[in-house]
Amino acid sequence: MSNVFYVPEGTRRVKPYAYTDRTDIEELVFPASVHNIGDWAFKGCTNLKKITFTDTLTAIGSVAFAECTSLETVEFPPSLKTIGALAFKGCTKLDHVVVPDSVDDLKGWAFEGCSSLSDIRFPRNLPSLEYGVLKDCVALRHVDLPENLETIKERAFDGCTGLTTLKIPESVDTIRRGAFYGCINLTDVTVPQSLEVQGSNLFEGCKTLNQVHFTKQDPAVAEELFGNTSRFEDKLHLAVGMLGDDLQSSVLVNYLKRYTKQALKLFVDIDNDAMLHKILNFPFLESEIDACFDEVFDYANKKGNVKAKAVLMNHRHISGGYENPTDEFEL
Repeated sequence: MSNVFYVPEGTRRVKPYAYTDRTDIEELVFPASVHNIGDWAFKGCTNLKKITFTDTLTAIGSVAFAECTSLETVEFPPSLKTIGALAFKGCTKLDHVVVPDSVDDLKGWAFEGCSSLSDIRFPRNLPSLEYGVLKDCVALRHVDLPENLETIKERAFDGCTGLTTLKIPESVDTIRRGAFYGCINLTDVTVPQSLEVQGSNLFEGCKTLNQVHFTKQDPAVAEELFGNTSRFEDKLHLAVGMLGDDLQSSVLVNYLKRYTKQALKLFVDIDNDAMLHKILNFPFLESEIDACFDEVFDYANKKGNVKAKAVLMNHRHISGGYENPTDEFEL
């Protein structure tokens, strides 16, 4: 039988640090009198599995339930307005969260390090995803962003290594620095044409980002996104990912013409055969690819990258055959 702790009747605000590191609490029940849970109130209650809130609760303080590592589910009441910074940081068993539409203030890092979180639903009218709000939520595969979202702050999705697709709503006009840093399995992103303010290195380290779609075929947003990216590898990746039927840009085309060989070797290095196939089929790079093809094939051969060699051989077969028969073709 679980050890149930009842917050005393008549309590309006649970004081900061009131029950920090209470490892004896397994279930927590709040009375209807509680309107506010103070900062750090239940931080480190590592055996807490279940929380029962009441419909009078309006605010959860910063770090209030951080590192409650046994907490699996939480149901927020429709009265809730504010979830504080780091409120559920490190709740490593928390796997599903519905933030009610009543919440209009979801502070930074609220769910950082919730490594089992696979599904989260935000309020429809939430204006901003704050700093690091889902940082290192590695189990998150997909997220539907609020339909009226305006801003995505710094590092909001930093380290969400399970995230594969993302559609940014048309309402978003600001994305800050490194918002999607280290989302290494993100393959497909839709960017709104409404985007006006971009931070630097939005997609740094997103080495599988093969498709970046734009809601309108206007290169201005893509070129700004490209210009605000500093790492050479990320610039190459973005240029290839953004170019296609949805978008044409002389800025991106000229950059790839200059660095075709480096781009091809990059995709061999990171084992991204989808991007390798895509760049090989850009008609505007035909002469540049021909000029460096043998060197790139040799590079893939020395790296032992079987998939890359297969993609390269298939491309040259279509184009008329590999031109250096003395090299090995071992697959």
